[in-house]
Order: sequence, then C-alpha cells, then structure tokens
Amino acid sequence: MRTEAGVAEWYVVQVKGGREAATVAALRQVAGEGVLEECFSPRWRTQRKVRGAWESVERLLLPGYVIAVTDFPLELDDALRRIPGFARLLRNEQGFASLDRDEVAWIGRHALGADRVIPLSKAVKAGDEVVVVEGPLKDRWFKVARIDRRRATAYVEIDFLGRKKEVPIGLMIVAKQAV
Repeated sequence: MRTEAGVAEWYVVQVKGGREAATVAALRQVAGEGVLEECFSPRWRTQRKVRGAWESVERLLLPGYVIAVTDFPLELDDALRRIPGFARLLRNEQGFASLDRDEVAWIGRHALGADRVIPLSKAVKAGDEVVVVEGPLKDRWFKVARIDRRRATAYVEIDFLGRKKEVPIGLMIVAKQAV
C-alpha cells in the first residue's frame, strides 16, 4: 500500500528483546521476492570507556521493535508467522500499524546508511547550555530530557506510534567553554 507520495509504508514488528537482529535476518530470508523493500532495527552509536580508552559501540534505538518497509502488509504478516520465536505485526483500529510521515522522516533523517545507525554527535558545553557542533543533532531542535555525560548519551523525546517516547542518542561533550 503506497502513500500518496508513492512510498511504501513502514510497518512496526514487535519482537522479543534481544532477537531484533535474528528477526531481521529471518524475515529477509522467509519473505517472498519483492515483499520487503527494507527491514531493520534502528541503532545509535556512542562511545564508552574501556580500560581508559574510548571505544565505539552501537545500541538499539527501539529495543523490541523491527521496522519493515513494504507495500504488502498481508504477505509480511504471513512471513512473520513462519519465522521461529515471537514476532508480530502491530495493529491499530485501522489495521496494521505503520509509522506516520513525521516518524518516517525522523528515522530517515537521523538513522543513516544501509544499517540505519544514528552517528555520534559531538558538543561543547558552555555554562548550562550544550551546543552540538557535529553529528545528527547539529542544527536540530529536540526536547532533551536529560544528558548522561559518563555514557555519552542524550535522551530525546520523539513521537513513536502516536505516543511520546524517550530514546537515547549518542552525544559526547568534547570541550567546555568558560562563560
């Protein structure tokens, strides 16, 4: 089912936590030819300190969810029934639940590349303000719920399936400026 702009819908699949990558791989294998345009579980990149050195790590943006881009939700639902483990296509009053245009745009704008990973942003702290100087958070307005400097993470509020959800995004404070 194409949107008015001729783009396939982004459907949400709920899976057991920790099984996102396995579900993506199984769904790509089981779905028939031409059913899936894209299937992924969006992630975000941050850094953590291991033995005094910073290492790049990736984490799930939406644990327990996989996004499947398709024109054929019935075929997708059938493929989900054929893969092992818990995986179900979310539904609402109108039928299968797909992301709205703003949610698709947010993920598409920030989760880059074929793997759909949100890169690490870098910021400078000036007094009580944090100014993002590099990465996907630069020049963007988000409601930042909190920043965990030790884990190089900012928690931002987004709309997901009609609800406000707080999601983590990599944000490293690289310098402090005196005010």
